[in-house]
This record gives sequence, structure tokens and C-alpha cells, in this order.
Amino acid sequence: MTPFARVFARHNQMADIARDDEPPRRLRLHRRFRDLACGDRVELDTTGEQVDHLLERDNVLVRRDGFGRRKVIAANIDCVWIVIAPEPAPSRNLIDRFLVAVLNLPARPRLLINKQDTGPAAPPEWLNAYRQLDLEPLYVSAKTGYGLDDLAAAAAGQTNILVGQSGVGKSSLVAALLDQYGLTDATAPATGELAASGEGRHTTVTAQWFPLANGGAWIDSPGVRDFTPEIPSLDTLERGFPDIAECADHCRFRDCRHQREPGCAVLAAIDSGELPAARLQAWHDLAAEIPAQTRARG
Repeated sequence: MTPFARVFARHNQMADIARDDEPPRRLRLHRRFRDLACGDRVELDTTGEQVDHLLERDNVLVRRDGFGRRKVIAANIDCVWIVIAPEPAPSRNLIDRFLVAVLNLPARPRLLINKQDTGPAAPPEWLNAYRQLDLEPLYVSAKTGYGLDDLAAAAAGQTNILVGQSGVGKSSLVAALLDQYGLTDATAPATGELAASGEGRHTTVTAQWFPLANGGAWIDSPGVRDFTPEIPSLDTLERGFPDIAECADHCRFRDCRHQREPGCAVLAAIDSGELPAARLQAWHDLAAEIPAQTRARG
């Protein structure tokens, strides 16, 4: 059986692809592979110069762009690390949107708090909402190395992708892991400083694969200021909000939209403090986007 090759990065009509421990080579792609993405497994032709076949994916992380078009970020992911930091200020809305995408892959979401240079700072109270989703955060510092041992141990043997805002230090974390733990031959990602506005510069322009010596990998992804998950149905949305879905099972009406309906268990949970109101607001915001996404697919 011909061994498969791995897509390390996608660059428009080109892709960096490698077999086994060979260094990646940049190959031109046929137009039928327009959705080829970082992490994909492919078979090359006999010359080794062209992609012949895309192997079946375990999953694929996608987003919708400003025109409603489907954009593939990466494929065959085991764990998605949502990275936040004290600066730029964390966006709860962005976390909620990433969770919808991740919990529909399926893959495991993890919450990673970077720039903890002297150890964990007091966590913001709003993080408690995510602890209820088994998202106990891991605290790290790419600058000092704090927590990197725990991060490397948690990531061992699986394909991990870092996602989040520009400037939270995703590329710096990958570079620190490459330096400290002897990952297989790869070029460390470029890193950038925060712009004067406090927003990160987009130093990573495409998702890139960095293999681990133990068989797993890190994928560094471009920073974002917004993220629109693919939501073809209300069922998809509910999988991304298991805390709301669990409460909704006790609503008086099966088609309850958790607005003003009598007997709404979700609203009751918010009134009692069991659920944060921000989670329901994120649910409503994303539910409102479903019709537009449906039109775009049509």
C-alpha cells in the first residue's frame, strides 16, 4: 500500500505536502482539490509531484466568510485549543462560536490561557460558565515556559490546533514547544507583537502543520477577530450549547425559542443564576444567522 502524504499548509493553488519524515514540498494542485486543507491525508501520483487522491477525513474545521462561503481551516483534528490571554481582551462571543464548530466535528475543545508569565492570574468570573462544560482552563506562558510541560503532556499523541484572536500568542506557543520539546524537523512559525491598538497582527496567514516526535502534531492557525461557524440547522446549534440544550429538555413547549415563552426552563435557569445570560444571548445571535447560511448554501 502506498503511504499517504500529509498536507502541511495550503497556499491558494499550491500546497506544502510531505510523506513520512521527508521535508514538505510545494506542489501545484488540480482544481478538483480546491478544498484541500492543512492536516489532510492524500495519495500522490507515481511521480510524487501531484495529488492523486484525497483520503477520507475524520473531521474538518470550517467557517463561513463574510459572503457566506464555506472555508476549510484544517482537517483530521483531535483537540481544538481555544487560546485567550489578558491582552487582547478575551471575547466570550468568540469562544461560544468556536465551541459550536468544535462540538460538531466531533473533537475535544480545550481552553488555554496564555501570557501567564508569573503563574495563573485570578480567572475572570465569567469563566465559570465554561467550567460547567468541562472546560477547565490550562494556564501557560510562551514567554517563560510556565505550564508548557502540562500542555505538552495533554497534547501528546494527538492532532492539536490552536485557534483564537490575533495577538494571543498561538504562534509563540508553537515556537516554544518546538524549541523545548524537540519536535520533528520543522520551521518555527513567525511571531509578531501586539499592534499599538492592542489587536494582534496577522503573522500566521494560513494553517500550518508541525509534527510531534511522538506521532501527534500541532496546527497553528491564523488569528481572527470574528468567527462564523457553519450552522445548517438548529440541531447543529444545540450541539454547540449543551448547557442550554440540557435545560431546554424541561421547557413546557418542545419548540420553545427561549425568549418569552411561559414555562421556559432556560430562562428560569438564567433567573436562578444556573446559566449566564451571555450564553443565551450568543445562542440567539447564532440562531438568527441560520436563515442567511441556508440561503447562501442554496
